Amino acid sequence: MKKKEFVFARRAAEVPPGLDSVSEVDPESSLGLEGALLRRVRLAERSFHSISLRDVRLVGCDLANVSTRALSLIRVEFIDCRMTGFTGGDVVAQDVLFSECDGRYAQFRFSKMNKGVEFDSCHLEDADFGGTDLTGSVFRGCNLRNVEMGKARLMDADLRGSRVEGLHVGAEGLRGATVDAAQAMQFALLLGIRIL
Repeated sequence: MKKKEFVFARRAAEVPPGLDSVSEVDPESSLGLEGALLRRVRLAERSFHSISLRDVRLVGCDLANVSTRALSLIRVEFIDCRMTGFTGGDVVAQDVLFSECDGRYAQFRFSKMNKGVEFDSCHLEDADFGGTDLTGSVFRGCNLRNVEMGKARLMDADLRGSRVEGLHVGAEGLRGATVDAAQAMQFALLLGIRIL
């Protein structure tokens, strides 16, 4: 009997065509955007009580060391964004694309990123996804070196093609994840399995 394959398909952001891009955003206690295109917006080093984005595309934005207590993302695309040290607080993400982003040291602990979330060619070294539900997420061609995923849930997540040396994850968290042969060898070493 063939195992049923479970895959979330990410829905693209519904950004209206012909929309003018925003180049500046004034920080307030909360940030909420819907149906927006942000190009090269610099929000680095800013703190928000909450951030809510729906149908938003961010291109080349600087979000380094941005912090928020609550982050809601629905149909959002981060393309070539700098997100080093980004702290998301309580994150709920659905149909989100992170493409070619620098997310080193980013903090997404105990979040829900389990419905159509894709990381494509992202540098996530030393990021923290501890306790995060990443069910069905895709990590395509990412650097996951030294990423913390202790107590994360990776059921039906696809890690193939990503660098996983030093990834901190337990056997229970890896249950149901899809990995390639080279990654399987890395995880065997990580879990103390001897292959003779």
